[in-house]
Amino acid sequence: MAKAKPKASPKKGRKAKASSAASVPQQDTAERQVMIAEAAYFIAEQRGFTAGDELSDWLQAEGEIRTRLQQP
Repeated sequence: MAKAKPKASPKKGRKAKASSAASVPQQDTAERQVMIAEAAYFIAEQRGFTAGDELSDWLQAEGEIRTRLQQP
């Protein structure tokens, strides 16, 4: 009869990190995505909807929303 292997214990000094997505409720994440999408739309509108800058619009919008949500 084979012996059962002992379960691996976590290494001392290390804590499991909770992912940032896991700490934010699903509804809040969806609301944030909508806010970012709307902000990205208005950024694109301001620059005349020229093609090729969609990613930079989205990243700029993410930064603006993150800043706005961190303010008290």
